[in-house]
Order: sequence, then C-alpha cells, then structure tokens
Amino acid sequence: MIRSEVAETNCGADCPEGVAAIPPRRWIFITWYPYCRRSDAMADRIGARSYLVHYLKFKVPVLAPVKYVLQAFRTLWILLRQRPNLVLVANPPVVAPGIVWLGSKLLRYAMVIDAHSGAFQHSRWNWSLPLQRFLARRSVATLVTNHHMAAIVRAWGARAHLVQDLALNLNPDGPALRLVDFHVVFICTYSVDEPVEAVVEAARRLPDIRFSFTGDPFYAPRGFRATLPPNVRLTGFIPDDQYLALLRGADTIVVLTREDHTMQRGGYEAVALEKPLITSRWPLLMEVFSRGTLHVDNTAEGIEAAIRTVRQDGARLKSEISELKKERAHVSAAQMDNLLRVCEAGSQEGARA
Repeated sequence: MIRSEVAETNCGADCPEGVAAIPPRRWIFITWYPYCRRSDAMADRIGARSYLVHYLKFKVPVLAPVKYVLQAFRTLWILLRQRPNLVLVANPPVVAPGIVWLGSKLLRYAMVIDAHSGAFQHSRWNWSLPLQRFLARRSVATLVTNHHMAAIVRAWGARAHLVQDLALNLNPDGPALRLVDFHVVFICTYSVDEPVEAVVEAARRLPDIRFSFTGDPFYAPRGFRATLPPNVRLTGFIPDDQYLALLRGADTIVVLTREDHTMQRGGYEAVALEKPLITSRWPLLMEVFSRGTLHVDNTAEGIEAAIRTVRQDGARLKSEISELKKERAHVSAAQMDNLLRVCEAGSQEGARA
C-alpha cells in the first residue's frame, strides 16, 4: 500500500565544475502494518514514499509464518522495482528490517530503522534483541521515541536519533461526529499494556457519559462484550475518515498504557485535533504531554476523576492543549530536520556503496 510519493532530481552531468552531484532522493519507508500514521507522517515530511506491507489478519501470531513470507516477497519486489538509495523500515516485526538489510547487500542502499516501543518493551520480542542489536549496528541510524531507548541502542554501539514528536495535520475543523451527551473516546487496540478493564469500570460509574472504544474487538479478552455497560460503544476498526470524525466529535480523548517508556500515538492525535487528553502518569508522557492533559494512575477511580475534571474544566484544558500543539510543533520541526540530515548523509553513503 502506497501513501506518499515525492520525487527529486539532481544536476548530474550539468553540475557546475567543482560541485559534487547530489544523488537523486530515492527514499522509501517500509512498514509491515496495515496502518501506521507515524510512518506515513514521517515519510511525508522527509520526501519518502511510504509502503504499508501487510497480508492476512493483524496481530495473530499463528499466521505469522505465512504472512511474513508473503510480506518478505512483497518487500523484495518493492526494493527491486524502486531501487532506493535509502530505506527506512519500522521495527517490529524484526523480520522487516532483517529483510531490508539482506536487500541492502544486493542493491547497495542505506538503512534507517524506526524502532517502536514494542520492539524493546513487549516480551514477545525479547528473543529478537540480539538480532535487533546486529541490525542496528549495520544501519545509518535507529530512530526511537525516548532517551531510555536511545541509551539502549547506543549501548549496542549503534547510532540513535530521537523522533519523538509528530506534528500531524489532521484538520481540527473537518467533519465531526458529535453527540448530545458528553463523549469520551478511548483509543485502544486491546493490547496487553492497555488497562481496558479500568476504563470499562470508569464508564460504569459515569452512566450519563457516552464512551466509544476504538480498535478491533477481535483482540479483546473473551467475554469482554458481556461486561460492557450500556453507555459503551465498540466502534470496531473503521476507515480513517470516520475515525478522525469520531475524534473531532469527542469532548476528551483517553490513551493509556501500563508500560513506562511507551509513547502514545493517540496522544499526538489528541494534540493535533486540540482535544483535552487523559493519559497515563509516566515521566515520558508527562514530559511530552505537559499541558491540556490529565495524567492518571490507570485505575478506574483515577480515570473517572479525570473525566469529571475535563467535563468541568474543558475550556481551559482545550486552550492549554492548543498552546501545547504550537510548542511541540517546534520540537517536531527540529527533530525532523535532524532526521533529514541523517537521511541525506545516509543516502549519499548508499549511493557510493
């Protein structure tokens, strides 16, 4: 799946004497997910072409052997067709950067790994840490979302760069699904690190407030639907335009994790749409989402109290989150400028290889 395409030319043989020709920018971003706003946004900002490569059902381990073979062949076909001089690749799954690295041996391009929190945090990827170390040391850089993970990568003897903020352009004034009642949208994927049961209990304590849970309930615990109070609606996985309309119509957005050092992409979306945010009380999230945000301890009591606060003081929090959006946009611009320099240097190395 292709999301963005930007072409660049160089002066080639027509360059003035003494001026080195800059290789054409043939950059691509490979992500083995059915959707990834981070990859698409980063690719768009640096002028790369984003490919979302995915087959079969998402996050079903029993299908992994088949889907990884299909995705590996698709990735190799893209690499052979595009002949890039730089490839950015998301991790996990670690198989994706492994395939991209193998391709670099034949096609002589440079590689940048975008390491998501799960690559370091989730137990199912613990086995792959030696392989991740091997690949990181052979890449131009590994992109991470926080200093803790940057320290891990540097301890491997590899280069780490922080790409923490993404200034998303999601058009806060676009189409919105608005409800009469106060409306809470809980952005979730039913991952093991999300305190979904605590949000359900908070909803049970707030019967006059409407709750929408995003994500595919296929991944929810067995019997989950039977535990839901009547004010909770499961949206299922919906198209992006409907998803954004849902977020625009929310009075507050909730994004939670039980794991420290885990960035919340749903938090970026809340900031981009200027919606009061409720997220977990971790140092990283308190640093990045420092205004217009209520940080909770992932308990039903804490979530309930935060929702009541937003209901009472929503105008102030909305004003603060709008100011935070401007502040973090400057941070994002600086980090993306640094990434652009890293990619420029890497692509020239790849062209000379």
